[in-house]
This record gives sequence, structure tokens and C-alpha cells, in this order.
Amino acid sequence: MTETLAAEAGDVVVSGHRARSLPETARLARSWMERCGVTRIADVTELDVVGIPVYHSVRPSAAPGLNTVTSGKGTTAQAAWVSAALEAIERTYCEPAGRATVTETYERLRRTGPVLDPRRLVLRRGHQWRPDLELAWYPMRELHRDVTVAVPAVSVFTPFPDHHGMLRSNTIGLASGNSREEALLHALYEVVEHDCTAFAEVLRMGWRVDVDTLPDSAQALVERFRRAAIDVSVFAYDSGFGLYSFYVTAEDTHAQDAMLINGGAGCSLDPVVAVHRALTEAAQSRLAVIGGSREDLDTQAYRRHSSYAAMKDIFDAWSRFPRPVLSFADIPDLSTGSTAGDLDAVRRRLVDGGLDLLLTAELSPPDSPFSVVKAVVPGIEFTHVDPRRCGARMTRALRASELRDTGSEEVPC
Repeated sequence: MTETLAAEAGDVVVSGHRARSLPETARLARSWMERCGVTRIADVTELDVVGIPVYHSVRPSAAPGLNTVTSGKGTTAQAAWVSAALEAIERTYCEPAGRATVTETYERLRRTGPVLDPRRLVLRRGHQWRPDLELAWYPMRELHRDVTVAVPAVSVFTPFPDHHGMLRSNTIGLASGNSREEALLHALYEVVEHDCTAFAEVLRMGWRVDVDTLPDSAQALVERFRRAAIDVSVFAYDSGFGLYSFYVTAEDTHAQDAMLINGGAGCSLDPVVAVHRALTEAAQSRLAVIGGSREDLDTQAYRRHSSYAAMKDIFDAWSRFPRPVLSFADIPDLSTGSTAGDLDAVRRRLVDGGLDLLLTAELSPPDSPFSVVKAVVPGIEFTHVDPRRCGARMTRALRASELRDTGSEEVPC
């Protein structure tokens, strides 16, 4: 039977489905830290004035190209600690070291069994890949047909070489959980979240959620930001599947630091759970900057060297774009009451929306107490992380949008 993992926010309890209780998850994670090379999990909450719990996990042995410091967040200290621990565990098992990949051409491999055409992964403009060029491949399981499919390994593992300029490896669709179903559900949530973000950033789509209509537990989190002179806005996105993702922006009007205009995202069939994830991730994003310990902050150097006024102009151009205002109560709760039911609901909506391949791979070792899953869903969009990856769905949407005719350099396709 699935237990409920409860996390308090103010006086209200917010629940999500978990196969183990939070204390049991924490106990098992502690027993697995050394195995994953994690040397420390540190409470960094008090480095910030917001007070939403955030922890950093430190893994010095991370492969070059991955952060040695990753983060976790939650509405309680224990939830944030577990989040940081599981983040370190999933990053351990997304590395390619020791994986049995096969190097072969697509032309030859397709004669031996099911293989994914790399073009379905939305390749970068200007790539040099051809079907007769060798790639590294890895087997994944297709959920609906229950068959094993060879998939370019660069879409599974991180960090992985960018063969032929096809695409850069990333952790989109990587998730951990107390069971395979739990990990897979959260992996698909992350895929949906990123797909929604891509459409929202390019097309300025979605809704602005009236913050005053949020549930009391979420308003309590918003109030923590406001007490520190941090303006919070909440947006809801749907990229066409009827699956809502929330995005929260947090602008520190007191510090007026270009690096402290931050955001957080969250996706779940339960909108209360989703908006809590987005709000706590916004707090985590702030502390990643304040702590200054993540290697990927180098990619944000342009913000450090920009003025607050310049970054605010860019931020306002995006955040003030006119979007319909939505009451939180108008966002449907699609949760079913169980992990299995929610997983089936997400799968059906993706397939009904035209994404008919859902590929998964279990990355954790057989003796691990946790499942680490990578989900690859051919056809999702990546323009928010790489403007040169623009797929058919985004291209069709742009053709139907007035943004195509603006001549804006921000339009990637």
C-alpha cells in the first residue's frame, strides 16, 4: 500500500504519493550516501532571508561536466534534506561510466531490431549527423509496446559527448523515487515541465495566476518572500496535453542584484503539490546563487556583469507580457489518489497529445533502495535550454503565432 508523505507548510499539510514514509526514505538515503560518494549534506537555509528550507549535497567525485554540489528543497527541513540526498543519488547514476553502450550506425542497427531514429529527438540546427555515421546507443524500454529500443546514449546519460553536433546531454527526464513507478512518474512530470517552459518562453503563452487565490499553504510560502521585499509572480502553463506546470518568479527588489531575479518550476496532476514545488524551487534557485558553490553558475556570468536595471528590463519584457489572469481554483486537480493511477493518467495524456513513444531506462543498480529513471519522450521541445533545438510542434505553433512576424531575435525557429 502507498503511504502518504506529508510536508507541513504553515499549519497546512500538503501530501504527495510515496512508497515509503519520509523518515524511512531519509534513513535509507543516509545508508546510501557513501556508496554515491556524497561527503556532506548541508543546511544552507539561513544563508538567505526567506527561510524556506534548502539543503546542498556535496559529491566531489562527480564526473567532469556535472555539478559537485546539488540542491534539494521542501517545506520542512527533513523534506529538503531528503530532496538533496535523492538529487545526489540520481546524479550519480546518470553518469555514463561503466555503461554497456553499443557503437554502430543507424543504418546497420535498424536491421537488427527496434531503434529510435535520432531525428525524433529534435536535433540541433546545423548538426552533422547522417544515418551512416556511428553513434553510441543504449537500450531503453518503450512503455506502451513493452519492447526494447536502441536510443542514442547522449539522450540517456549526462555528461556525454556531443556526437556530430546532434544535441547536448542533459538531465531533463531524470528522477529518483522509492519505487520504479514513483521515479517514472516524477521523470515524466519533469519532461512535461520543461516542454511547458519551452512553449511559454518562446510564445509567451500561459496564464498569470492570481496569487490571492492560492491555497493557504502556498500563500504562507509567498508571504515568506514578501516579508523579505521579494516580489513573487505565479504562472501556469499547458503545452497542449492538459497537464499544468507552474512557474514562479522571485525578484529581490531590496537587494537589486541582477543575479537575484530567480525562478522555480513544478509539475503535478495535483496543482497544490505543483505550486509548492515551484515556490520552493524559487527559494532553492536563490540559495544556489547566494551559496555560490555550483559550477553551472558560470553560465550565468553575463547576469553578474549586467546591471540590475538591465536585467529587470529583460525580466519585465517577459513577465509583464499580457497573459489572461487565472484563479487557482480554475486549474483542475487531475490526481487519482495513487502513484499508479497518476502515472497512467500522465501517459495517456501524452499519447493522446501525439507523443506516442515513452522510453525509459532504469539506471540504479539492482541492490539500490531507490529507483533512478531516465525518461526520453521524442517530440518534446528544448528551445528554453538550447535555441537551436526547435521541433515540429514548436515550428507549427510559431507558424500560427504572430511572434513569427515580429522579427524578434528571441524566436528560435
